[in-house]
Amino acid sequence: MPSSKTELEKEIHIYLFKGAIWAGLVSVLILAAILFNIMIGESPVLALNIAILYMSPLLCTFVFAAVIMKMYSADEISNRVLLVYLVLLEASWLFLILMIFDSYNELFLGDAALSGVESLMDILVLTFAIALFPDRRVMLMGVLPFMLLSIVLRVNEIPDNYLFPLTKFVCFLAIIITGQKVLFTWFERAIVRDVEKQHLLKYFRQVALIDGLTNISNRRHFDEVLSQEIRAAERNKHPLSVILIDVDYFKKLNDSLGHQVGDECLIELAKVLMSIANRPRDLAARYGGEEFVILLPDTDLNGSQLIAGKLKLALSEARLIHPDSAVSDLVTVSQGVCLWQQGMRPEDLMGCADKLLYQAKSTGRDRFITS
Repeated sequence: MPSSKTELEKEIHIYLFKGAIWAGLVSVLILAAILFNIMIGESPVLALNIAILYMSPLLCTFVFAAVIMKMYSADEISNRVLLVYLVLLEASWLFLILMIFDSYNELFLGDAALSGVESLMDILVLTFAIALFPDRRVMLMGVLPFMLLSIVLRVNEIPDNYLFPLTKFVCFLAIIITGQKVLFTWFERAIVRDVEKQHLLKYFRQVALIDGLTNISNRRHFDEVLSQEIRAAERNKHPLSVILIDVDYFKKLNDSLGHQVGDECLIELAKVLMSIANRPRDLAARYGGEEFVILLPDTDLNGSQLIAGKLKLALSEARLIHPDSAVSDLVTVSQGVCLWQQGMRPEDLMGCADKLLYQAKSTGRDRFITS
């Protein structure tokens, strides 16, 4: 499971990725509004062809970025690539604003040009602040150039009144930084709660599906997987085998050496089973008490017999002591190996394996019987 810090970094990157796309879409919407005003204005600020020429860097930046982001997912695009896109988007806006301001200033007298451009820059500051708020440094990189340009243009146009733009700059900056802190705190808490929830869900799932002693699957998990594999075998016509396993004379082991040694025996047996059933879809589970089971998808009777033989050999090499066994000084197992047949339900298959296990126990133990 990922840590809260790792998940937070991942979510910040995803938000910046989506925020960058959103900022580009808003930019296109603003451009459309500017073009609309140019077309319906009695005294257009710019000729339509000139306006489109000035807007072309911004449009090209957005279109190129949209193609790249369509081709690659958020995980495949680094923060550095996003920063390059945002810098180009911002530089294109600054260029367009300066061109509009110069043209506006030539056409209208007084503060009309300044008011129009300042309104546009305020909209862009709000847009970039929302799009980039999870990362304060990136957000400030997005909003400060517009805010500083607003000060420069106002001081240049009205040199005797520099107090208002400075006050506006300080107030805007304070609002943006404090707002970012509040929003990021909520964002961070939401991620932390989500990670904690995932950890709890994993824990509860483990408790529900994993045997507490041996740390392998329990019967409930085995039953679920068995039903799934039978449906897959029916659909694909692939073989499916199951091996039901019982520790020979386990009660005598508990009586002679104690339940702690018995538990250690079951734990070691589970490790052996996991080493034997090691393919991705193989499943080793504790079926109940001293009984275990191995589920072998895509395995015919010959393959399952081979696994049963490997288990017997691996258990003998593990050399688990059993002083009161009637068949060996070491722990041994009896096995019932059954091949699924068309039409068999889960209970039919396990009933077959149980009968074969009983035959193995009644004919001397420390062996496997196959169907």
